[in-house]
Amino acid sequence: MNAFDTAVLGFFNQFAQRSWAVDSLIMTISDSDALKGYLSLPLIWWAWFRDPHRADHRQTVLLTILAAFAAMAIARVLQLILPYRARPVHTAGLDFTLPYTMPEDFLAGWSSFPSDHASLFFALAAGLWLVSPLVGAFAFLHAAVIVSLPRIYVGLHFPTDILSGALLGVTAVAVIWKWRAVFVKLVEPALAWSKSIPHLFYPAFFILTSELAHLFKDSRWLVESLWHMATLSLVR
Repeated sequence: MNAFDTAVLGFFNQFAQRSWAVDSLIMTISDSDALKGYLSLPLIWWAWFRDPHRADHRQTVLLTILAAFAAMAIARVLQLILPYRARPVHTAGLDFTLPYTMPEDFLAGWSSFPSDHASLFFALAAGLWLVSPLVGAFAFLHAAVIVSLPRIYVGLHFPTDILSGALLGVTAVAVIWKWRAVFVKLVEPALAWSKSIPHLFYPAFFILTSELAHLFKDSRWLVESLWHMATLSLVR
């Protein structure tokens, strides 16, 4: 572990177990989809409906979603293929003080580098910045203060996990934006669908953005459950 991680983590961890109410509040924020994804979700829909006559705004929204999904997927793949990095709460010898209400075995066995939360929400913030710098600044603040810092405080991520995830998210948006002439071809069918069959597009768009807001947690749980059931059936 590097000196930067040690210093930042140590600073936040000194406040753990000083107040049950504070620890519980930060743990609630860290684990709340309503305070994370469902604060970003209205901003995406705002950007979509900000000016219905500006097709470029809607292209930007769809490109942002594409970049956010790509960044989150890459972060998850990197967690699986890079050398395992235990989360602070599970790191032996770190002498980490567990905040009140934080389960000791939470996410045990899941590598922490890079943060898929940071990759997703910083990608969304970068895309929103392209639509409105003011709204984008709010989204960056939300990604840093509401999404990321609580995860450091409760011991789910080292600071470099967050920074690498944030860099991944912003880079994904920058790459897609730089080559938007190519990537826009991927979202043109969705734009056409929104105009031709809006009564089908918007329910699908709502489901997609809702799943994106909490990192496809329900979808991943469903796929994992079906895979487990299929595996058991084949074994038997």
